[in-house]
Amino acid sequence: MDISILEKIGLSKAETKVYLALLNLGSVPSGKIVGETNLRKSTVYESIKRLQNKGLVSYIIKKGMKYFEAADPNRIIDFIEEQERRLKQTKKEANNLIPQLKEGLDILKPQAEAHVLVGIEGFKTMRRDALRNSAGDHMLIGAIGREYEVIPGFFKEWNKQRQKKKIQFKILHKESAREHIMSNPGFMGKYFKTKFLPEELESPAVINIYGDRVVNVLWKKGYPILFLLINKEIADSYRKYFDYLWKIAKE
Repeated sequence: MDISILEKIGLSKAETKVYLALLNLGSVPSGKIVGETNLRKSTVYESIKRLQNKGLVSYIIKKGMKYFEAADPNRIIDFIEEQERRLKQTKKEANNLIPQLKEGLDILKPQAEAHVLVGIEGFKTMRRDALRNSAGDHMLIGAIGREYEVIPGFFKEWNKQRQKKKIQFKILHKESAREHIMSNPGFMGKYFKTKFLPEELESPAVINIYGDRVVNVLWKKGYPILFLLINKEIADSYRKYFDYLWKIAKE
């Protein structure tokens, strides 16, 4: 039985042990749970309290003593649905808060911003940022398809979202990536075009251009380092550079 889902929905390892022990033991005092789980008394008591707050444990009084019981496992679904409702409400509140937080930022914002993002999570952050700020186009220079090799599931979902937003994806692949799946229009879907750079023009960096952003990505095997620059004039100049390369690139 795979019980990892209990931890995924927010139960600690100790809470999971206590809940499963109660399912096995039935209605018992806390001492029985301590013996069943081999956890410290204080850990068991704290776990019971948190499980009660989640609605997964209740108790009855017998002869002046508390007997604890696990809720029906169906309660797990109820708990997940409650979390979803809270998340939706939190998202709604955050959406209302964001415009207030942004007030006055334009006055303080510098003419250009530079950021360094590292690792797979940094790369995902950049890709999500592209969905929000692409302004309808996203250009790549020197693509090698590494992201599909490292995070294929994430890329497939991102590519679906890109097409839903009708973002035109134009990629100047390296010649060495000609047979890569990311150069295949059938796989990439709508709003996609690609050409291939002459070998003498290949560089170690992959350049992303979208909205007012330019992102240079350096891959060291499966580990990316990203240099993000936010400036409209610079992004526009890179677009002109892209257009020049597009004209001389190979079909």
